[in-house]
Amino acid sequence: MKKLLLILLVSMFAVSCSTLRDAANVQEPNVSFKDMSIDRITPDGVTLLFDFEVDNPNSFGVSASGYNYEFFINESSFLSGVEEDNFSIGRESKQTVQVPVTLNFQEVYDSFRSVIRQDSLSYAIATEVEFEVPVLGTRKVPVRTSGELPIPKVPRISLGDFDVKNISLSGAEIEVSFQVENPNPFAISIANTAYELAVNGREWLDTTLGENIRIGASDRQTITIPIRLNSSQMGSALMDIMSGNTSFEYDLKGSADISADLQGFRDGQTFPFDLSGTYRLD
Repeated sequence: MKKLLLILLVSMFAVSCSTLRDAANVQEPNVSFKDMSIDRITPDGVTLLFDFEVDNPNSFGVSASGYNYEFFINESSFLSGVEEDNFSIGRESKQTVQVPVTLNFQEVYDSFRSVIRQDSLSYAIATEVEFEVPVLGTRKVPVRTSGELPIPKVPRISLGDFDVKNISLSGAEIEVSFQVENPNPFAISIANTAYELAVNGREWLDTTLGENIRIGASDRQTITIPIRLNSSQMGSALMDIMSGNTSFEYDLKGSADISADLQGFRDGQTFPFDLSGTYRLD
């Protein structure tokens, strides 16, 4: 009986030592920043995807009850969020946790007026993942990363010039030019540009240019369109020009499809334009 009791005590001691040894080897999972990608970006806003790698070094699986994050712009807190979706990480394995963040640029401009004049903004994201770890209990593991984010801007379209090639009482031959400026630090392409031009209340031009126009970073291009107008189309502008009055009112409106050499920018986004004013011939 004494021998049996001794064997039991030794066994219990061995198990206890093994348990203590396992407890001493328990480690917190590690969370590190892996990658950031742009899921979608437009002149109106952007959706960012932040990938964080969770590493469980333990010989047993652990579970996470979710994460929270805080997003900073120019070192100031802008938005935050909480995700309570549980997930598990197996023993001695790694898993990627993706944190999506969506920004509305108008809301950014309203909060940070200086950003309007910038080509990019400085951001940082602080994330904290909450784990349930045997022996250690609840553990919150923080991680932070930062970087620069481009801010795309729509092209600027303006009326360039009216070049009167020929004019008579029956009408005129005129070349109308438009300036297209790319304010971005990356190249863009414009296609399916539709123009409607009215002068002194009369429609002079209603056309669509199907060709693709590529404009380099911080560059501009001039588009010239020849048009033939009869006296009815020109209206009062015909007599004004012939009599030497070189000032008239114009209204230019339309739309164009824009593409950009920028990750996450979806091709074929349409932007409208509408401008009016007084034009004076040289």
